[in-house]
Amino acid sequence: MKILATVQNKGGVGKTTVARLLAEWFGRRGVRTLVLDLDSQCNLSQRFLRMDFEPTDPDGVLPPLHPDFDTESSDHGWHGRSSAADVYFSGEVFPYPTKWAALDILPGEGHKLREIEMVRAEDVKDKVHDRLRRFLSMPEVQAEYQLTLIDTSPSKGPLTVSAVRAATDLIIPVKLEPQSIEGLFGMLQLWRRENRKRTENDELRILCIQPNLFRKGVALHEGLLANLMSDESVAPFLAAHRLHQRIAFAESDHPDADPKSVFDLKEAEPARQEAERFCRDVERRLFPSGERG
Repeated sequence: MKILATVQNKGGVGKTTVARLLAEWFGRRGVRTLVLDLDSQCNLSQRFLRMDFEPTDPDGVLPPLHPDFDTESSDHGWHGRSSAADVYFSGEVFPYPTKWAALDILPGEGHKLREIEMVRAEDVKDKVHDRLRRFLSMPEVQAEYQLTLIDTSPSKGPLTVSAVRAATDLIIPVKLEPQSIEGLFGMLQLWRRENRKRTENDELRILCIQPNLFRKGVALHEGLLANLMSDESVAPFLAAHRLHQRIAFAESDHPDADPKSVFDLKEAEPARQEAERFCRDVERRLFPSGERG
């Protein structure tokens, strides 16, 4: 099973949009995919599920009741909600189905994910850093899915480290602005540190550094892109295609969007063509010769 994490420790780079495009692409393609939302804002979860909200916590986002939950008989004391955070608590999870049969999601749960980020330093390795890797290595998880996609918070906190520790591949979205470039180099440091802990046969790969929200003709964007292309530590990982700043990407994130997905736009629409090029390239890199395990 491939495990692909989208990571960036700066916000506003379109990381969740990238994760959503990939989830929809692989779900539509019939690749058995599990999505994990490790961001306490749960933005990715809200694109696939109608989430609930905790009335006593203004920032509290909760998964909905699971469609398989029997309200008449609470099995084994289960309260009927399951989230990616449960990987770090009980270890027992119940992925939610989506509109695509091949795509399941373990949504975020705001207060639990924030609690995990606050684990004491002496406990963080066992309780957080290594927990997701152990979970995704379980034979039953490996047998069920061909791909796991992980969306992370804009930080280098314990949950992001956990995602990196579990991953086989990383995508680092980067907006061509100074703070985002700083975040990119922070992620490269985390990647190198992780690989120092791994064997040669288990190296963590950067699938691509993906320029995102790009505005052609804007001097800042063009200049910073040129700098990255000339940087020997970055250039080998730069994606072949840019994702431009397009209203269609933003509109597709709205709950009342019609169509719901950029992949449902007309074939000639630039946003759809761009998204398809990006996702096709990611699929080719993840599964050479179409080998999906």
